[in-house]
Amino acid sequence: MMKGYEIISTLTDFIGNNDIIVSSNGNISREAYHLLPKPQVYLRGSMGLPIPVGLGLALANPDKRIIVITGDGNFLMGLGSAITAAFYKPKNMKILILDNAQYYTTGGQKTVSSIINYTRFLDSLNIESQSSKEASQAQLELDLIEFLNSKTFSVLHLKIQEDKRDLVNIPWHPEDITEKFQDKFVNS
Repeated sequence: MMKGYEIISTLTDFIGNNDIIVSSNGNISREAYHLLPKPQVYLRGSMGLPIPVGLGLALANPDKRIIVITGDGNFLMGLGSAITAAFYKPKNMKILILDNAQYYTTGGQKTVSSIINYTRFLDSLNIESQSSKEASQAQLELDLIEFLNSKTFSVLHLKIQEDKRDLVNIPWHPEDITEKFQDKFVNS
């Protein structure tokens, strides 16, 4: 099983300058900040909001691919938003769920992710989805190609290995993140 930072690092090879990344708070945003092109939308202290932020960006920017990177805890907290996104199904929106079955950033408490059959849940919403239990590097690359090149709203759910890396927080305040994002994607 791969670690979250290995997946985010691999994603670097598959994203373009026009892609917008929305990363959930905690280590996922920290990893995205350290590994992916800057700036992006790094959420801080906002559990459950990656999908609604991504949905708003996808609807407002149909010419850009919006990639939401979220953990299982954030996904579960924002299920209502996932259902709303499934209703609108913006073709340019992709959701990558990194599932370590815990709320890592707040102390490693277990989530209820282990009782959810993501494939069946996403199928019930008529969402194109893939789920991988034991992704190798080669399989991950194939999954990312299929996921990111899909012409529809899609979700990739990946089980990941617990990762006890403590990263330095993003040095930008939320206002800085907004300003840098707008300079790159809105004001350019």
